[in-house]
Amino acid sequence: MARAHVDIELRWGDQDAYGHINNVAFARYLEESRVRVFWLGSAREVTGMERHFRGDDPEGPKMLVASQQIEFLRVLEYSATPLVVELWIGELGGSSLEVHYELVDETGDARTVVARAITTVVIVDGVTLRPVRLSEEGRASVAPWMDAPLRLGRRQVR
Repeated sequence: MARAHVDIELRWGDQDAYGHINNVAFARYLEESRVRVFWLGSAREVTGMERHFRGDDPEGPKMLVASQQIEFLRVLEYSATPLVVELWIGELGGSSLEVHYELVDETGDARTVVARAITTVVIVDGVTLRPVRLSEEGRASVAPWMDAPLRLGRRQVR
């Protein structure tokens, strides 16, 4: 599987009144992992995707979130062990990417997936904020990180 791995430190303040990591914190973990992969290039792996979709130029391309789905599978307890966000590209459109994730708790002996998520991002012009086609270089940078898309949802729609 072609996945980038991002280690996210849990914060004491990420807990809710029930003593587990609050669902809102998961959206921040997804954002942090996207920034580290697509902007900073600071995942465990060197992906080559950094700066193709977002740079330092205020008039350059920007990555905007169009939609996001999170499926919570297990409770995540606060721990000193970082949460591992596994990230890959499940779908590629003309001006959009579907970023797929599994959030993995490695505090025990097993790899425990606590949540799965999909974020659709659209690449837009930095001035007009209108969608722009992905560059050939951007598409080439994504190719090695494409993998089978997730199918979220516990119930079948009838």
